[in-house]
Formats: sequence, C-alpha cells, structure tokens
Amino acid sequence: MRSIRAIILLSVIWSSLPLQAGSLHVQVFDNKHEPLPDAVIYLMSGQPYKPAPVADIEIEQKNKMFQPFVTIIPTGTSASFPNRDGIGHHVYSFSPAKNFQLPLSDKVSTETITFNKPGVVTLGCNIHDWMVAYIYVVDTPYYAKADANGAAEIDNLPAGDYEIHVAHPGMRATQPVTGKITIAADGDSRQEFTLEIKPRYFWHPAPRVHEEAY
Repeated sequence: MRSIRAIILLSVIWSSLPLQAGSLHVQVFDNKHEPLPDAVIYLMSGQPYKPAPVADIEIEQKNKMFQPFVTIIPTGTSASFPNRDGIGHHVYSFSPAKNFQLPLSDKVSTETITFNKPGVVTLGCNIHDWMVAYIYVVDTPYYAKADANGAAEIDNLPAGDYEIHVAHPGMRATQPVTGKITIAADGDSRQEFTLEIKPRYFWHPAPRVHEEAY
C-alpha cells in the first residue's frame, strides 16, 4: 500500500513540475551587415497547433502612419485600427491572407477584423498612399520581432526540433528564409541571419508631413 501511495505522490509532484524548456536568441542583419529591425522570426514544430484565446490588438493610425509598422499575431487574433488623427482614413488590405476594407472615417472606430488564416497581410490607406504596415499571421505560439538592434528572443520553448522562419517586409525573396534548429532543455540557442533587403523606398515610404490638405 505504501509503495502505491509513493508512486501516486511522485506522479503528482512530477506533473506539477514545469516542462523542460530552452530559449532562442536570434540576430538579424541586412545585406550591408547592419542590424535589421522589424524582422519576423517564428518557429514551427510540426505538431498540431490549436490557437489559444488571445486578446485583441490595436494598430493605430497616427501621424498619417500605421503604428506599429510590423505586427506578428497567431491565427484567430482580432485587431482594431483606431484613427488617432482626426482626419479621414480608409484602411484596406487586398492580401490573400485577409481581404477587407473599413469604411472611410475620421473617428476612432472600435470595429475589429479577425485574422484566421496564416500569411502576410499588407495594410494600406486609400487616402494616404504612403501609409503601409504589415501583419504576419502565424500558426504557432513561438514568435518574436527583432528590436532596433536586430535582436529577438523566444523564451519557454519546449525542447525539441523546429523549423525556423525569418522574414521582413523589405526582403527581395518572396518567401521567408528557413532552417532547422534543435532546442535543448534548459539551454540557450543562438542563430544569426542575413537577409537581402530592397532599397527602403520600395517597402517603407516616408510620410508626407507637409501635405496638410490630406
């Protein structure tokens, strides 16, 4: 009887322990070996993915720009696009991953759009043609965006084998750079990537701050 109780007790203790997990640190450069902000990194494990409920996000229309410029979300996430400018904006996307249009408005709308298909969604404004932003919808909970120094970190990764994807709106390639990595339990893995990037004016037009008539 004692041995059975001991086994049960050990099972309870074992089930309460955190799963072994590691961390991934990624550094991304452009073709001039400069740090590349806003690079998108995500990991695919090959296991079935069931999206967990996530909070709605906001992508602002502010100073005649979308903010943030790049957003990563898991499938099933909803987003609103509040207008903080007090002038007319007309948000749209013709991307295969999500095709939609919001009514022309100068109000702070709370209407949300749900992104239920993985892929890249390019946002635009029919009134201000330089306004552009990108939403990367991914079928995984393991993702990060590179900071101003081109660095990103993904923590609490279950140990195992993954396929890593690295992308950026300015890439010359139409598909993410991919590779295979193994995450060790309680260990840090490090990866470095260099992406071929087009000239900035092709993918990140500057706002026309002097065109007050808009």
